[in-house]
Amino acid sequence: MSAFVILSLFALLSFAIEPLNRLKLFAVIGLMVALFLSYQGCAVILSGFDATPQVSFFEMIVFIVMIAVVLHEQEGINITQLLFIGAASTLLLQSQTLLSFILSFEALSILSMILVAFIQTKEEADGAIKLFIAGAIATALIFMGAGLYALDGHSLLQGIEMPHTPLGHIGLWLIVLALFYKLTIVPMHSWAIDSYANLSPTHTAILSAITKSVAAIALFGIYQDYLVEAGIINLYALIVFALITMTLGNFLALFTQRLTQILAYSSIAQAGYLLLALVAAQSQHASSGILYMAVAYIFMQSSLFLMVGVLGKKPTHLTLKDIQGLHHQDKLTALLMTLQLFSLAGIPLLAGFLGKAVLFYAVVDAGFYIVAFIALLNSALSVGYYAWIIKEIYFEKQTHPMELSITQTSRVAQLILLLGTLYFGIFAYTVFAYA
Repeated sequence: MSAFVILSLFALLSFAIEPLNRLKLFAVIGLMVALFLSYQGCAVILSGFDATPQVSFFEMIVFIVMIAVVLHEQEGINITQLLFIGAASTLLLQSQTLLSFILSFEALSILSMILVAFIQTKEEADGAIKLFIAGAIATALIFMGAGLYALDGHSLLQGIEMPHTPLGHIGLWLIVLALFYKLTIVPMHSWAIDSYANLSPTHTAILSAITKSVAAIALFGIYQDYLVEAGIINLYALIVFALITMTLGNFLALFTQRLTQILAYSSIAQAGYLLLALVAAQSQHASSGILYMAVAYIFMQSSLFLMVGVLGKKPTHLTLKDIQGLHHQDKLTALLMTLQLFSLAGIPLLAGFLGKAVLFYAVVDAGFYIVAFIALLNSALSVGYYAWIIKEIYFEKQTHPMELSITQTSRVAQLILLLGTLYFGIFAYTVFAYA
């Protein structure tokens, strides 16, 4: 029995459960069982899949975050779809062959599109269409890349091997570019700006935090050996992608007033940091760096988008002026948001600080000192817009009270996510033990 089987079974059975409270309890039980199986290191009983200690650990993190999302959510269909996404995430994380990786990635992409198919507003329609187009392009690229790699004389039923000709290298890079759409790497990022800003905050939390971090860990796992052997040209290309992504994301966030767009640009910048792990693939600290950064990112990003979802009747339209003086209305929500923003900015004793620190150290260890310095400058730049949000929350007068829709279960969800941010910011050895 594996987490994949359990989550698939619970997802199918969840269609028969109607009261929301019962569905939440049912989903939490399923995720806790999956969490236990991942702790035991149970793998998918299919050829091409395996559960390494690093993968099992990150699966546990994903399931903890999913439990928080379930507790927060008020739509039953989203909970069912989340269970399916959890099952697909397990497949992708445990993929050991190129074929299993591609099929799992496509399953996760299709489920992501189904997640946003329930459209209620024009803005949600705009975000969903752009997500669909990006997914279609990514699918075309990934199958074209797999075809070229196979034409180079390689089997898809095993891990990535060093190509014999440039054709094989092109094929592998097309697959990487397809993953860049999911990771929102520039220039494959444009769909995410409107999608993240316009979709339901719960959907955005799942897409921008859970599926993105899962894709990043899976990509690193299957491509690390290839990047170590392929030579410096590939690493220089990744450096360009990473630096442009983090710089553009941070720079544009400085000139945005809409809260969900600021978080969307921030998510793009964070993707640039995650890509640094591939740049530092030859370093022995690269696996620790991406694991730590992904763990920190999934807690921070999920928390902030879920929190936005309870602020007002139209949370996707919120601007910085709308959250002015939030501290005077709800001190706990203001504190939770502030701590997660501090973590994203890289303030010490929070997970975001150590996530970046370990990742930057891996880049230095790989010999890319200038890259690490530019990344550090970008991290400092991001403090500007995070601090601006905090300023509005604490130091501006509230012109009109917000219509908060906070439930007891959503409070519990936020406390779970904050606990993750605090725990992994203090107890770093937990991550290093698995990396």
